[in-house]
Amino acid sequence: MVNHPHALNYLDDGLGPKSKARYKKRRSILAHSIGHLIVVYGISDPPGHPHVWAMLKSPIFQEPLLLFLTGINQTQIALCLDPHSSDSKEILFIPQKDLNKEFWEGIQLGTGTIQSNKEIQQLTGIQDIRDISELESSIKERLKSTQDRSLGTFWHQSKHKKVIKDSNFKFKQKLKRWIRNEKPAMSLMNISSVLWPQRTTLDGVDQKNSEKANKLASLAFKKACQNLKEMKNEMEVSSFLEGELTSVSPFGLSFPTISASGANASILHYTRNNDSLKKGNLLLLDFGVRWYGMHADISRTVPINGQFNPLQSKLYQIVLDAQAQVEHHVKPGVTIEILNHICWKFINEALASLMFRIKGKYSVSYQTQPHHVSHLIGLQVHD
Repeated sequence: MVNHPHALNYLDDGLGPKSKARYKKRRSILAHSIGHLIVVYGISDPPGHPHVWAMLKSPIFQEPLLLFLTGINQTQIALCLDPHSSDSKEILFIPQKDLNKEFWEGIQLGTGTIQSNKEIQQLTGIQDIRDISELESSIKERLKSTQDRSLGTFWHQSKHKKVIKDSNFKFKQKLKRWIRNEKPAMSLMNISSVLWPQRTTLDGVDQKNSEKANKLASLAFKKACQNLKEMKNEMEVSSFLEGELTSVSPFGLSFPTISASGANASILHYTRNNDSLKKGNLLLLDFGVRWYGMHADISRTVPINGQFNPLQSKLYQIVLDAQAQVEHHVKPGVTIEILNHICWKFINEALASLMFRIKGKYSVSYQTQPHHVSHLIGLQVHD
């Protein structure tokens, strides 16, 4: 178990002091790949805020890009990278140390004193620590010292120009207001095209932590199966699973557990988890746990009474064979879209053959596919 005082404020990914060099390398690669001044802002509010009635428990809530570049897991954090500076300038913006907040919520990283700044410097390796209230003035000051008229930041925008209006988008809009009167005019550039290849390639440390998360989730699933005969409803199953998962990781769940029995399993993001378990039905479980910044995401379907009936067995085998088909075709250059086509072509043809033999006719409620076969996973459960 991880037990240093800032284990959840700063994720060293199990490397201890060596993590500083790893994060610094990431920042350096990104800064020099972009070639412009970059500003990245984290999450403004913790779980449950600003909606105070939504009391949520989630130990990790940082914007994944900021977590990737700094390891800092707190609200109101910003990072400025300036590749034009002679010393590859890095500036970390963070709120002032607040002893009253620590009284209520526990230890936090914060600026304002020599000791608190030194603590942040020792953890992160970033030497220039400033109050988050200085972010706007510091950016403008830096812009005045450079001839470069581009400012890089990050927001989600698809190739079809669809924009996700999350905290990244809101910060981008704030930056636009800050620089609109700059002369000569400044332009904002989205760094996502350079960022994603760097962020979605998991290094050896990330792979090790991902394997750990999956191992912990797998062990919890096996225990749930061993105790399933004692459980009477979906909530008992999800509560058991989440109890096992949170007892072995301080970093929290990947997402709320789905425990869907019978027809409920056809609801893709089923959340109620309140139906009774009926013998003869199947139970779909979708669950995961984090280990440092990495996520597990496991889906399994089991017979509630411990044994498939003949039709359930045939359907399960089709899905299992489809998985084998997809795994067989995984190799560099093959996209997820290609794998998705392979998967659903196999499933639909196998279903058509099976149901024709049983009923003489075949129909489903979807045209070709109700869900894609896969997704990337890393610092986000859907990265």
